[in-house]
Amino acid sequence: MTRGARLAADRRGFALVLVLMALGSATLILVSLQSSAYRQAMGGREAVARVRATWAARAGLEATIARMANDLESEPSGSAYTRIDDVAEVASGTLTGASWSIEHAFGTENREGAEDAHAKININRMTVEDLMLLPNMTEDVADAILDWTDPDDDVRELGAEAGFYSQLLSPYEPRNAWMRTLGELELVAGVEPEFVRGEDWNLNGRLDPNEDDGDLSWPPDDADGTLDAGWSEWLTTRSIDNRLNPRGEAMVSLPEASSEQLIAAVEGLTPIQAQAILAHAQAGEAAMTDFIQTPLRQIAQQDGVLGQAAQAVTNLDNEQLIDLLDNTTMNIESDGPIPGRVNINTCRRQTLDYLEVFGDLQGSALADLLWTARQSRANGFANIMDLAEIVGAQQTAFLAQYIDVQSNAYRVSCRGLDEATGIEVEIVATIQADHLPVVISEYVVR
Repeated sequence: MTRGARLAADRRGFALVLVLMALGSATLILVSLQSSAYRQAMGGREAVARVRATWAARAGLEATIARMANDLESEPSGSAYTRIDDVAEVASGTLTGASWSIEHAFGTENREGAEDAHAKININRMTVEDLMLLPNMTEDVADAILDWTDPDDDVRELGAEAGFYSQLLSPYEPRNAWMRTLGELELVAGVEPEFVRGEDWNLNGRLDPNEDDGDLSWPPDDADGTLDAGWSEWLTTRSIDNRLNPRGEAMVSLPEASSEQLIAAVEGLTPIQAQAILAHAQAGEAAMTDFIQTPLRQIAQQDGVLGQAAQAVTNLDNEQLIDLLDNTTMNIESDGPIPGRVNINTCRRQTLDYLEVFGDLQGSALADLLWTARQSRANGFANIMDLAEIVGAQQTAFLAQYIDVQSNAYRVSCRGLDEATGIEVEIVATIQADHLPVVISEYVVR
């Protein structure tokens, strides 16, 4: 081959190499563009799926709110279970390409619908004796919890106040007021997260797959198909008494009320009865339970404010007493909401074991009696005076400090599912359903 031919062949080979390199580069660029486009398409598909699942979860929440609002607008049914039954009817539903489900753990069961916050004990009402009944509780932790919630800076014998928390690596101050969430408990000296959460690490009140798979994923669990939720199984901060009557109207504050206001609140009340009630409420330390355990004429005579006129006071009949308890309060308006009591109609029997009043043998027998009576009543206890039929007026007055027969707050754990991708979004919300409009007081999207 001549020298010219060799040069020509070299040039052709070099050109071929350049062409191949260009083709390779173009291919890499094309593959990269395709890969990027695929990732963007998948990301867009997942984003759309997540939006669809989120709105499905929100639809379930709104369906629950609508049912509760309808119950508030309707005439009372006479059943303590109407609201729970109604919201269970909308515990599942579908949208185009998505669905929702609402459920919560109730002992060994998974129940459909919203969870009644008043079925648990509000930790802000608990005493040292109550707290000591909880598993893993110690005296120093119980004192520290009460130091956290009380309004002063005085340290209990084994407790902790600002001085302790200020010395931590990341210092903070105790609230010195009611706890707002159960998660806040973990800020208290000596409280371990596993005490509060158990297997329910996200505190959503339902058994998630990672909470029922043994050691395969966090948190540790026993994979027995039942949610062990630690203290959160029995405790809450969400039950609130806003001092509203069953119609969602502000209660009459007896320490500040006039006779006209009281007579308007209690059907059939006479002026002399109103005077006796207000004299008792406004004379000093009085409680609503006084009217349960003591006849009104006897209260008037003991107070002595009405003098001889006390002889003319007639005792409240049962309907008047129910009206008085439903529509009036000893609290003044500036006191604001207070932690709610346990609803005897919706709580588990075991929940009562964590109230000291039911803690001993006699108290346990009383709890069993109430539980049996509740189970035998198809509509539950309609008002607190229904308890008097079971345990008498004196015992009812005592129990009314701890238990109630109605609920105001509910927690909704609603999970939306995109049918095409299987992507789930959960909304956990607390609904305040004691007046119109029904409001959401807590809202978390996961």
